[in-house]
Amino acid sequence: GGGRDGNNNDGESSEIIANQKLMEMGVRNPEELTMPLPNVSRKALEERERRALRLAEESFSHINQKASPTGQKTFDKLLKACNEVVWKGESILVLNHIKVDPPYTVESCSLVGSSGSLDDHSLERVKKIVAAAAATSS
Repeated sequence: GGGRDGNNNDGESSEIIANQKLMEMGVRNPEELTMPLPNVSRKALEERERRALRLAEESFSHINQKASPTGQKTFDKLLKACNEVVWKGESILVLNHIKVDPPYTVESCSLVGSSGSLDDHSLERVKKIVAAAAATSS
């Protein structure tokens, strides 16, 4: 007979059940579990963790709780295009010398300080991005 009287059916069925459980957990090939783990250095892990934290902190600094959804959308678009974009209160500062104030329209873009002839070109580029952001938010 089979079942609980000590015959080998028991071992076989528990192996089948174990394999089913592994499949549910996403393990397609149970032999993978017996392979040695790759050698990972603690230093590399710590560096990876620091980088992840730095990136997380950086992305938090890109979110302004006080800004309107339009302001946040404008900031995100500018960040994608220019990379050097920060919040100053509810205003957006681009490349350290172009300010975009609420309500984040082309008219609310202005130069702050002056760093030469590139300013006009940068200002025009920022205005185009702001106009594009405004077009998608309405």
